[in-house]
Amino acid sequence: MLLTDARRLDDERFAVAASWHRDHYLAHHGGSAADPVLLVETARQAAIHLSHRFLDVPHGMPFVLSTISVDLVEALPPVGTDRLAVGLDAVCRSPAQGERRLRLELEADVLVQHTSVGRVRVRWEPMEPRRYTMLRRRGEQAPEAVRPPALPPAVPLPPFRVGQCAERDVLLAAEPLRGDGWWLRLDREHPVLFDHESDHVPGMALVEAFRQAGQVTVGDSRPVANAVTLLDVRFTAFGELHLPVWITAEPAGPDGNVLTVRARQGDRDLAHATLRRGAAESALPRLDTAC
Repeated sequence: MLLTDARRLDDERFAVAASWHRDHYLAHHGGSAADPVLLVETARQAAIHLSHRFLDVPHGMPFVLSTISVDLVEALPPVGTDRLAVGLDAVCRSPAQGERRLRLELEADVLVQHTSVGRVRVRWEPMEPRRYTMLRRRGEQAPEAVRPPALPPAVPLPPFRVGQCAERDVLLAAEPLRGDGWWLRLDREHPVLFDHESDHVPGMALVEAFRQAGQVTVGDSRPVANAVTLLDVRFTAFGELHLPVWITAEPAGPDGNVLTVRARQGDRDLAHATLRRGAAESALPRLDTAC
């Protein structure tokens, strides 16, 4: 749990506080800047907490993520021996009038050490359990989901290449005969990625795999000026736990600082992301009500 407090400022605006510490799994190791995956997890927790505490979403409803995006104007400061305080000045919107499904959107300024360093956006749907069950059954019955799994021979990448210390935290495995991507490694006993029972590949596992793929693609060592400043993830389908997932990363611009990362399972795209290293002008619009 990263959140420490949340307050409602008006009908749609909220202040959310979080505390990061360097021994958290998503904080990674050895970097000169905190990784935005830690901010992604903070925003995800904020969406769930605000839904239950302020937006009358009952406990027990599954949350389905569709978009989560971090866009920074500068690298996050490193997480040192002291905890790093992070704040979200957030606007959380309910669906337009007449919308039948409860789709929610959060947009927030990110405040670190009293300075605005960028923006974060989350779109999600608290889903009625019966509808969620029907949706999952439909996915499990798709041809690519019921096909017997073909488990490829694969070798986990060394932990240092993906910014981790332990092999269990490495989510990418290389297939010796292929050099165009990696297989997703999932440890269903992992204390963070599977901190609760799940019937599908967790979205945060794909986010962290995308981060690892980006780091491997651009190289092992990057100065703070080239730290990740954009991580824009779109989820398109549920991933089945018993089937392999293929992760790819390829340049999306001439300078190699922008990558497109994808997760595929059989013929289905599960998620894709745009990942950028280095500072750039924010692509997310600022909110009139945000500080």
